[in-house]
Amino acid sequence: MRSLPGHRAHHRPHPTLTDRTAVLATANRAGFLILAAQAGLTHGTLQQRAAVQGFVSEPALIRRLVDAAEQAGLDIALNDWLDAEYDGPGTGFTVTTGDGHDVIFGQALGLADLKAMWPKLPHAVDGVASALQITLADPQFGPSALLWGALAAATGPAAPSPAPKIMCWECGCTFQSNCADGCIGGVQDQDDGRCPACIDPSVVIDWSTNCDGEEKECRLCGAPFFHAGAYCSLGCEAADGYGDQNEDEDEQPSPAAARPHVSDPDDPWATSPF
Repeated sequence: MRSLPGHRAHHRPHPTLTDRTAVLATANRAGFLILAAQAGLTHGTLQQRAAVQGFVSEPALIRRLVDAAEQAGLDIALNDWLDAEYDGPGTGFTVTTGDGHDVIFGQALGLADLKAMWPKLPHAVDGVASALQITLADPQFGPSALLWGALAAATGPAAPSPAPKIMCWECGCTFQSNCADGCIGGVQDQDDGRCPACIDPSVVIDWSTNCDGEEKECRLCGAPFFHAGAYCSLGCEAADGYGDQNEDEDEQPSPAAARPHVSDPDDPWATSPF
């Protein structure tokens, strides 16, 4: 867009914003449609605060902008066109003073204001009417990088997140292959990188003291266990083909073997070899 009503046509950014064009362009590409921006400065009686105001539709970007602004201690104004229609423009806050004509940012814009900005672009008016109007300003007059740093942090590319640790670096267990009874879920402390059993061995259940049943031997691997069935784990049962079909009648199936029949008998895929 080459110009807006009330702005000089075909004019480049103000010289005081030359060093800020990169962060402003990044913010626009991220979804913060910036309507106006100014740098902080002092020149004689003229005092000016760094400030930006514009439109944002994406909720995640709104949260990032507000969070960054609050952490930096910036002045924040949030409005929509309904605020202007029902409550008026509001007071906003003065960002330029001392030259006989104060400049105010942060006032709510109504539909009439939006139509005046884009008089021949009704689709643009529809787009910004549903967006949130956001204004951010440095709390102090004069040169400052506070606003620009917060804007860059909120709209710049996010730092890549480290890959989650899923294998215990001490014993090698994962959430699918736990190292012992009581060690459930693999690595749960991402900072430590070990499973609960390696961090605190007391979490491992000693079935010889916690189970009244007799010790049994896994049919496949020979490991001792104390629960019902013929296998120590689901893995052993699956690896052994769910056990011998001619299993003794008095042998109770393990919990892993109890699988409900969900196939439709009329379903041709139920008997498919594939």
